[in-house]
Amino acid sequence: MKLAVIADEVTAMGWRLIGARVLLPGVDTARDCLREALGSADMVLITAQYARAIPSAELNAALLASSPLALVIADLRHNHEPPEIEHEVRRALGVPV
Repeated sequence: MKLAVIADEVTAMGWRLIGARVLLPGVDTARDCLREALGSADMVLITAQYARAIPSAELNAALLASSPLALVIADLRHNHEPPEIEHEVRRALGVPV
């Protein structure tokens, strides 16, 4: 499986150790990195910091696509957390919050 990770240098270190392809964008190049990763990987992880720099329609399309699997993750220091979606999922499923 080809894994691509779009993250800051500190977060990327651990992923690099397990063989992931790491892309270290500036906030202004996060969109290009995401497009590149989606075209070449089976799974794409992007930290919340860089996910915020992607237009929401484009990010949502990537997250909802069946392939490659794309996920927004927290950075290593937890300075940038992905949005909490538990309440949204529960509400959509009709499960009490």
